[in-house]
Amino acid sequence: MRRSLSFAIGLFLLSLSVYGQQKSLVLITYYSQSGSTKQLAEAIGEGARSVEGVEVVVLPIAEVTQQQLIDAQAILVGSPVYNGNIAPTVQEFINSWPFEGRPMKDKLGAAFVTGGGISIGEEGVMLDILRAMLIQGMLVLGGEEVEAAFGASAITGEGPFKGEKLDSIFLIKGVGLGKRVAEKVLDLHHSKK
Repeated sequence: MRRSLSFAIGLFLLSLSVYGQQKSLVLITYYSQSGSTKQLAEAIGEGARSVEGVEVVVLPIAEVTQQQLIDAQAILVGSPVYNGNIAPTVQEFINSWPFEGRPMKDKLGAAFVTGGGISIGEEGVMLDILRAMLIQGMLVLGGEEVEAAFGASAITGEGPFKGEKLDSIFLIKGVGLGKRVAEKVLDLHHSKK
């Protein structure tokens, strides 16, 4: 009797420790008409998933709920470049974020973009996304390498980068950004305990 009671208590305590440890949520969201920004989002997701201890969700912005924004510890937002600007759909999404009480404060944020040519506005669009995150009180990160200082970007329609599939150089930057953000989420999560 005593042995079964001890066993039951042990199982109960084990279940509390396993189920009580909720994984940190990394939300990767994007708008993509041609599929290029979606490809970069998937590469970022691959990098984030390589880090044990995080839950990774990759969704088009049209499918993201307010609750997911609030629950996420990190949010990565992707946009194609539209005339040197954030795509209007992405700007509307950012403008819809909850602001009252600053529920986005202290979440990690990062940006990624795709553009149809070289020097078409990729860095400016990333900075616009990061600026919106800073207004929310978010902590923003760039990519792993100096060439991805503002986030991950890809050129999709000029010179050697024409085609339906993104060049591997851009996908590698995406993987690095996802991994870096996921690692920093865990660092922050552990430092709060």
